[in-house]
Amino acid sequence: MMKEKKEDQVTNETSAAAAAVERTLYLTRDPDDVVTISSLFKAVWILLIVLALSVGINAYLSLRKADRIVVDKSSGRVIELNNRDYGSTETVSISPDTPTATDKRYLVQEFLTSLYEVEQSTRESQVNKLLRMLDPDLSIAMATRLKQNGVLAAEKSESVNSSWELQDLTIDENDPYVLRAIGVRRIRRKVAGQNVEESVQLKAKFLLKDSPSSPVRNDNNLRTGFTILRFRVEPVSGKSVSPISLIADDAEHETAAGSPPGQDQQ
Repeated sequence: MMKEKKEDQVTNETSAAAAAVERTLYLTRDPDDVVTISSLFKAVWILLIVLALSVGINAYLSLRKADRIVVDKSSGRVIELNNRDYGSTETVSISPDTPTATDKRYLVQEFLTSLYEVEQSTRESQVNKLLRMLDPDLSIAMATRLKQNGVLAAEKSESVNSSWELQDLTIDENDPYVLRAIGVRRIRRKVAGQNVEESVQLKAKFLLKDSPSSPVRNDNNLRTGFTILRFRVEPVSGKSVSPISLIADDAEHETAAGSPPGQDQQ
C-alpha cells in the first residue's frame, strides 16, 4: 500500500514537472520560412498587378479606333500617319467628313429611281429602300398610303414595268436643303388585255434634313448623311397613251408597222 502511494506521488510530481516545462517552452518559425513566405506574397502581388495592367491595355487596344494611314500611290507620299495629317498632294487631300451637295443630289436621284423605275422582280426591295430614305414619320405615312391605295397590288396585277429618266436636278439658291427635280417616266402596262405605254413628265420638290441617327452616314440614307423630310410630285405635261407592239405577236407587229410615225414600239 505504501509502495502504491509512493508511485502515485512520483507520477504526480512528474506530471507537474512536465507541465512546468511546457509553460516555459514556446514555438518559433524558422527565419528562412518567414523570408520565403514574404517573397511569395510579394511575387503574387506583382503578378496580380501585371495581370490587371495586361487586361486594361488589351481592353484599351480593342476599343480604340484603328490608326489610319493614307498614302498617295501616284506620288508615294504619306498624307496621314497614325491619325496625324501631313498635308496634301496634287491628287489627295484629307479633311473632316462633311456631307455635301453631291450627297443630297445622290439621295434624291436614288429615291426617284426607286419610286418610278419599276421591275416586278425587284419592286419590293426598291420600295423598302425608298421608305428607309424618308424621315420616320413620313415613311410610315407613305407606307400606309401605298397599302390603302393598293398601288403595289395594281402594279402587279397590270404587269407594270416602267423606266425613269432624270432630266434636271438642282439645289435651291436660297435654301440648300430644298432640291427640285424634273424627269420623264415611261410606264408599260396591260389594260383590258392590251399592252399600252404611258409617258408623263414629272416635277418634284424635296425638303431634306440632316440625318438624326448616329452614325450620320448609314445604310438607310445611302451613306449620304441626309434624309427626306417632305416631298411633292406634280405632272408637267399631259399623259400620252400608245399601244405597244410585241415582236412575238406577228399580227400586232404588222399593225404597228403601219401606224403613224412617233408611235413607240418594243
